Amino acid sequence: MGEEGERIAIKARFRDQKDHQKNEGRVVSFTLEDAGRTVVAYVVTRDSPAKKEGKEVLFQVCSDRCGLELTAAMNKEMNLLS
Repeated sequence: MGEEGERIAIKARFRDQKDHQKNEGRVVSFTLEDAGRTVVAYVVTRDSPAKKEGKEVLFQVCSDRCGLELTAAMNKEMNLLS
């Protein structure tokens, strides 16, 4: 993504709250083996507005289509996030 490109955030939640607590405020990576990619995301802090809205993990993507594809790949592979 270029500096001037649009950025869209998609959200996810940890299935186990212990995973949120131990990664809070960090950038984490997830390997999507079927897609052959590793993606990074930011884990929000417990006092953030995003957390209050039910968002725990934020992925930055370049388009709605990319967000849909990432969500589909995560749903297919990830047992960590919901």
